[in-house]
Amino acid sequence: MALTADSVLHKTLHDRFSSTRSTGERAVLALALQAFGEVQLRRQETLARVRELSLQIQRTESQLMRMHGQFFSRHSDSTLNVEADKYSLADIRVMDSLNAILGGHEARLRATKDELAAAEQRLATLVTTWATSKF
Repeated sequence: MALTADSVLHKTLHDRFSSTRSTGERAVLALALQAFGEVQLRRQETLARVRELSLQIQRTESQLMRMHGQFFSRHSDSTLNVEADKYSLADIRVMDSLNAILGGHEARLRATKDELAAAEQRLATLVTTWATSKF
């Protein structure tokens, strides 16, 4: 098993939890170990969710590009007519819908990353509390 910062932290917390007799320290370490498990789970979920959302974002962006391409190909042969160069109402509705979908995907992506960051911050706070407290 390769030594990573996570594995060293987990081993340190676990070993100290097993060896300490202080109930206060054990309580903080138990919370830290629980938070560590949550962070590990969130990282796996976040990685899977980021991959899924990235694919959805790419598909939505591709659809938008195709819509723009179709519009320009329809009007590239016509003369420069201001009325003909406007998007149709149907085109606008589809693009608005795709933009809303894209915005939703991006918001879910940010929320997923924020949840992981919050879990990591909770773990860091617990480890800091343990490391700086006298038991």
